[in-house]
Amino acid sequence: MRFRLVDHADLPACLALFDLHQRCRLSGQVREQLPRLWREFIAEGRCFPKPFMLWEDLRPQGKAGIEALGLSMFVRDEVFNELMQDPQPYLADRLYRMELEGRRPFLDTRELANANAGDGVNLVMPFYLQREHVVDHPDSVKLRPLTAAGFFFCHAGFRVKNYLGEVFGAPASAYMAAGGLRLTQRFDAPPGMPADSEPHQHAQTRDETLPGTLNTTALWMTHALQPVLSLTPMQQTIVTFALQGDIDRAIADRLGVSMDAIKQAWRGIVDRVAPHMPELRSNDSDTAAPGLAVRGAEKRRVVLEYLRQHMEELRPWPRRAREQAR
Repeated sequence: MRFRLVDHADLPACLALFDLHQRCRLSGQVREQLPRLWREFIAEGRCFPKPFMLWEDLRPQGKAGIEALGLSMFVRDEVFNELMQDPQPYLADRLYRMELEGRRPFLDTRELANANAGDGVNLVMPFYLQREHVVDHPDSVKLRPLTAAGFFFCHAGFRVKNYLGEVFGAPASAYMAAGGLRLTQRFDAPPGMPADSEPHQHAQTRDETLPGTLNTTALWMTHALQPVLSLTPMQQTIVTFALQGDIDRAIADRLGVSMDAIKQAWRGIVDRVAPHMPELRSNDSDTAAPGLAVRGAEKRRVVLEYLRQHMEELRPWPRRAREQAR
């Protein structure tokens, strides 16, 4: 079992799981436009991978089956306030209807960078859907650690000031509440829906997540550090894909660039991290850690582990602020 970001080739299987689940209701117009909306969402993430994730079972035959699907969106302040002040079920349908009406509910990458460096961002998670919906089913239990890891991978390092998410059924709602999220709304499910289909919405604000809390995932989100490496958007994207296990050729193909461009980017990434990692400094340097300097392929391993612990370095940040941090 593993998690990774959704790619264009995954969309047919993602749509099949979405329809199979049946609990996240969409209007006819939104469902018809959903393939296009998802394609555009992924395409916009070429220089910033979007938090659209799948969890797959890697079977012995080499065929991976999607077991779960999760999507997050960063929305404007006025949109988040509307969602909270006028609560309605089915967040995905509501937000996509806004998009189709031309209301632009979602932040683009530049707006996200400015908000992330400013007061913070509003995070909405309109669905997390599993092939096996029963919370205590063995397949669901097996997914739990990876679900938490995937949530961290997608969201840690953002300065989240407000969170709103929707799950379906009382057992799923109890699981979210046990994680510290506040239940704000429970809606009845329409007739004919599967068991445990009632939409439940949970919220959390930065002020509710005290710096001393034991909820480490929430801390990484709401009290993220300021980045200091000043990685370029391309460098951030390459590291993000590498952290999920992609090889250089796959990253080059995904970004539409040459292998030489990828190698050059890696050299720049190592150069940016080196001042913060004694192991990466030359043995000839007065600042090197004696006997600890690494070379070649080991440099990348050290860099990736450092950035895995500093996800704020991989999140959008204004260019001027990045330059000032150098």
